[in-house]
Amino acid sequence: MSGSQSSHPLDLAARREILSGGVKIERTPLLVPSFSSRVPEIEKVFRTCEEFIDGPLLVSAYDIAKGHLLPPYDFGSLVFLDSGGYEVSRDPDLADVSSYEPLTEDWSQKEHEEVLQSWKPSVPTVVVSYDHPRHRYPIEEQIERGKALRWPDRAVRELLLKPENSRQRFIQLEAVLGHAKDLGKFDIIGVTEKEIGNSVLERMKNIAKLRMALRQNGLETPIHVFGSMDTITTLFYFVVGADIFDGLTWLRYAFKDGNTLYRQNYGALELGLSTKAPMIEALCWSRNDHYLRDMELEMRRFLVGRDFETFKHHGERLAVAYKTIEEELEDNK
Repeated sequence: MSGSQSSHPLDLAARREILSGGVKIERTPLLVPSFSSRVPEIEKVFRTCEEFIDGPLLVSAYDIAKGHLLPPYDFGSLVFLDSGGYEVSRDPDLADVSSYEPLTEDWSQKEHEEVLQSWKPSVPTVVVSYDHPRHRYPIEEQIERGKALRWPDRAVRELLLKPENSRQRFIQLEAVLGHAKDLGKFDIIGVTEKEIGNSVLERMKNIAKLRMALRQNGLETPIHVFGSMDTITTLFYFVVGADIFDGLTWLRYAFKDGNTLYRQNYGALELGLSTKAPMIEALCWSRNDHYLRDMELEMRRFLVGRDFETFKHHGERLAVAYKTIEEELEDNK
């Protein structure tokens, strides 16, 4: 068991710990800037952001293996080493702005483990279990395959849950809840935003159910929502029990006053009409990172008083949505 549990059973948001070998290396909530070859010229972007990122970051083992990202990767305080299923998938995530064709779909578990065995970072690492969009397994087998992975020494172990077969769009939550106790074998449990439900409200409810099932088994394991790190939906998932958020929205858009804007609109409003695109991009990345740090502090302050007015933006909407979830899940306390 890790982290702390609040007194009210439906106070699902909490300060939780990321543990490595029983030792705390970070605490939640945590907003993690991501880097992926699904963004053009990602190596150039990565090196630009190296100048100002000093917290956690996420990179893909696939991008490392294929040479899309070059070392060093560990200029932040904590590295999330994702597998690569996202990079070889044609499916768009909720923040994609266009269709995507993977550079190659050739990504094997053997290649993944070769990256893991050669991984020698100077900072703590969260390693995410192997994923490929063509490989789908029942939840029980996903757990067993995750346990059997050749994890690097001292790695924080994260299991990414996926749909059980290619015909399913969403994670089979009841199957997951039936194996909630077995999830205690991992340090973090991951889900993707688009696969945990078909609407913001449904995703909130499913995240809350997962959090409650973990808690009922004596677990305060952090929940990581992949593909969700923006100015609005991240907060909705946080208040119902999710803890870690990552995504590419911060590289594709601009964050301002609780909204997510097109970069060119942000440039016109904030930087002047003559500001050229490369400068707008670099400034947006830096300012978005600052915005995320402020938003993370806001989330942490919320945990102190449970006051939705703590949120400068969207507090009233968050309170209403939370009450809706609370009423729906009252019988599951």
